[in-house]
Amino acid sequence: MKRKSINWFKVRVVLISFFLFFSFVLVVGRMFQLQVLKKEQLYTLAARQQMSHIPLVPKRGTIYDRNENELAVSLEVDSVYADSKKLMEVEKAAQDLSMIFQKDKKELRERLKSDKSFKWIQRKISPKETEAVKALKLSGVHFLKENKRFYPHSHLAAHLIGFVGLDSKGLEGIELQYDALLNGKQNVLVTERDAMGRGIMMAGGPYEKEEHYRNIFLTIDKQIQYVAEAELNQSVQKWGARGGMVIVMDPMTGKILAMASHPFFNPNHFIQYRPRSWRNKAISDMFEPGSMFKAFLAAAVLEERIVQPSDSFYCEGGSYTVYDRTIRDHTKHGWLTFQQIIKVSSNIGAAKAAEKMGKERLYRSLCNFGFGEKTQVGLPGEAKGIVQHPRYWPPVMLDTIAFGHGIAVTGIQMAAGLSAIANGGILMKPQMVEKITNEKGEVIQSFQPETVRRVISEETSRKVRALLKGATEKGGTGEQAVPQGYEVGGKTGTAQKVDNVLGGYSEDRFTSGFMGFAPAEEPKIVVLIAIDEPRGSTYGGIVAAPVFRAIVEKILPYLNVFPKGTVIVKDEPDLFGRREKTTPLPMLEEVTMGKGIERVVMPDLIGLSMRSALSRIDGKGLIIKVSGNGRLVEQVPKAGAVIEKGEICYLKFESPS
Repeated sequence: MKRKSINWFKVRVVLISFFLFFSFVLVVGRMFQLQVLKKEQLYTLAARQQMSHIPLVPKRGTIYDRNENELAVSLEVDSVYADSKKLMEVEKAAQDLSMIFQKDKKELRERLKSDKSFKWIQRKISPKETEAVKALKLSGVHFLKENKRFYPHSHLAAHLIGFVGLDSKGLEGIELQYDALLNGKQNVLVTERDAMGRGIMMAGGPYEKEEHYRNIFLTIDKQIQYVAEAELNQSVQKWGARGGMVIVMDPMTGKILAMASHPFFNPNHFIQYRPRSWRNKAISDMFEPGSMFKAFLAAAVLEERIVQPSDSFYCEGGSYTVYDRTIRDHTKHGWLTFQQIIKVSSNIGAAKAAEKMGKERLYRSLCNFGFGEKTQVGLPGEAKGIVQHPRYWPPVMLDTIAFGHGIAVTGIQMAAGLSAIANGGILMKPQMVEKITNEKGEVIQSFQPETVRRVISEETSRKVRALLKGATEKGGTGEQAVPQGYEVGGKTGTAQKVDNVLGGYSEDRFTSGFMGFAPAEEPKIVVLIAIDEPRGSTYGGIVAAPVFRAIVEKILPYLNVFPKGTVIVKDEPDLFGRREKTTPLPMLEEVTMGKGIERVVMPDLIGLSMRSALSRIDGKGLIIKVSGNGRLVEQVPKAGAVIEKGEICYLKFESPS
């Protein structure tokens, strides 16, 4: 039988067809994998290879005081970069730019020789520098708009507000604490690259322009902050002190109206100062409070009904030995009532009152006031102080804690504790932030006063306030703290500092302090002052008490609390329809802290009407007290006198007979 021959041509056609078919399937499958399954992954990879992303500084939210005065703002400024491929005369460009920016010429030359199309030359430059660079007309040198943080009031509240770095990240203070909220969404500049990785063009600038920052409104008052810093600065300069702090708080709400630390620094140029100058002493520095602490001893023994103000203690003629230590008073005393012990600040009397109470109950009372724990004020770097458990107290510590030694506190703890005494016995959480708004100005979060706990009864609060008022009366250690026309309460303190080298207490280094409230009957403010290592005198009644007086004299009229004898006169309505002439708010836009207090010349107002006189003096930064009606017949200070901003000006008017 004859076999059929195989048609190899057809076989080849079939095999080739199958091969082509399967090749086509593989190609389609691969295309599906690349274009559908791995699309996003490959897009990302391609973008990374073809695009260069350069982050730009985002816009930060504004920080305001409680009256919506700007304390920290973001300004749009120029930054300079170079496209090296388009830059001609690199040597000359490096020479000229190094002179403008005070940069190393060699380093700048290497940067300009780079083969990249984008290289920063200098970021966030001044308008003067911008004009200087533009005048060079360098090809390949371009500008970008970035945001720069600016603090319009220089040193004012710098320790509280803090500052940001070059990348607009908060580094201290409120800027650090609320960095995530203040920082807006970061803009990104995009450049394209060729296959060799070289930049070839700008892709239209930032592609993210949405702002998502938040604005912070603080409880502090710019005017009160200015007064606190001015008086603190004057005291530190007068006594040649190492530094100091001031806290002004509303005792009823716990809101902080001012918080100042010395030495000052300018957050616009923070890098020019030592890091220790940035520290907010009011919350981060621990110190032994000295006799200021007797206020809390009084609250403890009166609350426990262990001692009454009229109870007497023998003060040993000024020298009292407890175990191996001798406690001394500055003045020799015999029998004193507890009220007198607080008034003349007897250490021996305080120690004997503490002995009656015992260490367990005293420790419990101090912890109740918040000592030994953070106040949660909402600022970075807060210390909690040191209050050891009684089981670790040496035999003499009960006596020494009674007059503020052997315990470490912070300024904010002391101010919060005194506020509890002043407001009727309620410990309030110190409050720093009023509200937070979005970029549209809409309130997204507001903060209300927060009660921590009741620490003493209202009756005890009244008794302690009376004792502290007595300490500022004639013969008391705090009599220099009393402003004219007001009654106040408070307590002085002078504490030896610990010698960290030799151990024990230093013989010539002290912390001089005063804390008080005003007015005495219905306290509106609590003020704490601590001056670090004053020279010449160390007593709190001499160094710190006058600072309290000066601050209160200026702040209370600003808060519409006037001294006794102040006459509120009525005149024709002003432009706002108001008839009462009391104390206009001081205008303090120009402040020169650190280089001296700004001064003004008193104008001649004699013979002017009330409206004209007030119009002439408005904006001088003075606190004005008015009496009478008609024409001005007397002014203090006299015309031509050079006075400091924040001083009180008395105007007396009389109607023609």
